[in-house]
Amino acid sequence: MFLTPRTIPATALALFLFAPPVLAQEAAPAPTPGPTVTPAPATPSDIARGAGKKLDAFQAKEARAVLEPLVPQAAANADVAIALGRLLEQEKKYDESAGVLRKAAGAAPADARIPLWLGETLLRARKTADADASFRKAAELAAQALAARPDDAGALLVQGSALSRLRRFDEAMVALGKARDLDGGRPETLYQMGATRAFQQKWTDAVSLLSQTLEKDTGMALAYYYRALSQEKLGRKDLMVVDLDRFVKVAPTAPEAERARALLAAASR
Repeated sequence: MFLTPRTIPATALALFLFAPPVLAQEAAPAPTPGPTVTPAPATPSDIARGAGKKLDAFQAKEARAVLEPLVPQAAANADVAIALGRLLEQEKKYDESAGVLRKAAGAAPADARIPLWLGETLLRARKTADADASFRKAAELAAQALAARPDDAGALLVQGSALSRLRRFDEAMVALGKARDLDGGRPETLYQMGATRAFQQKWTDAVSLLSQTLEKDTGMALAYYYRALSQEKLGRKDLMVVDLDRFVKVAPTAPEAERARALLAAASR
């Protein structure tokens, strides 16, 4: 209880008023420690998605260090299989990548993401017809998922990405626009929209969408590349050079990096 002048004898009042603060109040009780919260351990899917972010930036060596302990789980875990397939593709081990993803598709036949990434591997391997078949499968599975859940942003992203690869650009943009409305404009969605606009040669829209992508995630390396190409088409070679320089620094091992270096060399002459 705090003492007040009313409770203190007059002869003691002066002593109270001039006492050091520590004597003028009761000691505060020690705070009660709160409960200790132990964070949940990362699941294989969490780790695989983290590796996927490294692969967005073409950090294959770093991604391999993270994924190596999870390799035995690839056959049963779609997230691990997708990350491992992407890693092998970036390491130019296209047959191994396709094998991992085909095995995962057998274990998770309804997962539309798997044939989408298989298509990307086949495209890098220059197996265009097989890649298109895989993209069609991805679009088909995504449509089935959306029939059950029309507000599935992930399925819309897969559908839009697959349709873009199949050169059905207007349909792709409809699906991707819906995905953006549902997911709040995730970098992956914005990137696919920007790349699709670049494929359509709608350069101004491409620059805008790819800029939005990079505002949210500077690790989306290919966004620099496609924005650079779009800037060049808009007559902004100065901005093209800036973006290409960033791209080759972020992703020096990307297949597109060779062309980026050639464009930089030509621009410097």
